[in-house]
Amino acid sequence: MCGIFGIVTNYYNDFKGLLLESKKALNHRGPDSIGHSLIKIAENNMHLLLIHTRLRINGNGNSQPIKNKSGTIYLIINGEIFNWHRLEKELNFVCNQSDCEIIIPLYEKYKSTPQVIFEKLSGQYSFMLVDLETKTILVGRDHIGITPLYIGKYNGTTVFSSELKAITKTSYFFEDDPIISVFQPRSYYHEKFDDVLDSHLNCRMKHYLRLSQYSSKDCIYTVEEDINIVHEKIRELLTESVKSQLIDMLNNENGDYGVLLSGGLDSSLIASLVVKIGEQHGVESKRIKTFSVGINKDSPDLIAAREVSEFLGTDHHEYYFSIEEGINSLSDVIWYIESYDCTSVRASTAMYLLTKKIKENFSNLKVLYSGELADELLCYLYGANAPNDDAFQDETVHLVSNVHYFDCLRANKTCMANSLEVRVPFTDIHYVKYILSLHPKYKRFGKVNGFMEKKIVRDSFVGYIPQNILYRKKEQFSDGVSDFKKENNWIDNLKEYSENMYTDEEFEIIKKRYTYNTPESKEHLLYRIIFNKLFDCPSAEGTVKRWYPKWCDTKDPSGRLQTFYN
Repeated sequence: MCGIFGIVTNYYNDFKGLLLESKKALNHRGPDSIGHSLIKIAENNMHLLLIHTRLRINGNGNSQPIKNKSGTIYLIINGEIFNWHRLEKELNFVCNQSDCEIIIPLYEKYKSTPQVIFEKLSGQYSFMLVDLETKTILVGRDHIGITPLYIGKYNGTTVFSSELKAITKTSYFFEDDPIISVFQPRSYYHEKFDDVLDSHLNCRMKHYLRLSQYSSKDCIYTVEEDINIVHEKIRELLTESVKSQLIDMLNNENGDYGVLLSGGLDSSLIASLVVKIGEQHGVESKRIKTFSVGINKDSPDLIAAREVSEFLGTDHHEYYFSIEEGINSLSDVIWYIESYDCTSVRASTAMYLLTKKIKENFSNLKVLYSGELADELLCYLYGANAPNDDAFQDETVHLVSNVHYFDCLRANKTCMANSLEVRVPFTDIHYVKYILSLHPKYKRFGKVNGFMEKKIVRDSFVGYIPQNILYRKKEQFSDGVSDFKKENNWIDNLKEYSENMYTDEEFEIIKKRYTYNTPESKEHLLYRIIFNKLFDCPSAEGTVKRWYPKWCDTKDPSGRLQTFYN
């Protein structure tokens, strides 16, 4: 993955200063090469500045922007296109610079119907394309929002950036604070240069996919007659997703790869499939690295991960972090994830410290596989309390629609903080569509049918991982890194630390300063204060959502507090 920063402006700027500051903010996302182009549109006194920092996975060592042969199309992109080989054949084109280069001939063929471009792409990406012939730009983001993208609006200037900080830290080059928003996944923006500066830019966004079609009132459910067909389809789709995301790495000279293994169902299945597919291509399991993290060797995740690694025969590495180390990292974590959401900060701290250790010990490793989105597709633990099928279905659609604010944000940004790309096979569009289209009777759990959570997936992969791991109870990542003793419990210690930061009276006074996402606990307040100090821009707060469980008595996101867990 990489970092992108694109400006369209008719306001004269210190472009050299903008270039230096934005590169500084994006450098961790692409340390292998840095490129930029400054384009002047003389007839309307407009400038376009395109900046790219590259983490090289495929292709040659050239920096971006990527250009077409005539030099009329410029592309900067953060991401990976997994079906580029198939598109090469379809378009009679050969990619030399990277897999992402395929977007240029795809655009040249379908520029009049840009929705088709996104319907044909399979990958994780956010990009900005400039067409000097038609004087238009095309900006788009993948179907889940695996890679981040923000929009900053000034008077006479529009900015698109992979990182919030690249916008807030360059705002002093302009005369006012930016209005910042999240560029939503499943959408694109295709307009003339002049219209890019329109204050109603967000209203011009177009959707190439709407997950609302899977809501209970609109979904035409896939109802299979035989449960074995469902299991076979799930197994086939997830296997194909891992294969499509792994195949380029099997003979890649630009970097090694590994798997983030928590020892839970989701990461263990991904690890198993990475091993199986690797072995089919001559890669022995002992060459595949797996990585785990916890407070100490007795953390539930570490115990389970050891068992999975032994079963699969991987080269396993586990790391530990102390409560003090975690607390001391909070400011760095919030700086990188660009969020003050409680569950995101809790889980991101462990993931950030883990990927930091990985990078220190394996400098040639560039790609990690992980298990995000599996929970959202099947409604977490609190889904056991769903009052009916419709409510369960609608909540899964809601969770998948918003995962770019939470788990996908956490995975991408904590890995990229340490210049590591994360790939998340559960986000494959074909897999997502199939799971969402299944009738809730296949997915619900709890008192309604006596099933455990994610039973439909567990039953699809019997034999792939140890049986007790296959049916291991869900542990949210920020819970599983701790054991059950208070002195070694990450979340309990975070709460205690936050409680000691403010008196009850101070908390009641300070929280009233925040009218949006008003803090509901001292822990919330701590993260919010750190965030506002780091991102000193009024609209930056609005780029964050808060995650809460539904249909329960607690708003604390810890899975261990759910009645179904106990």
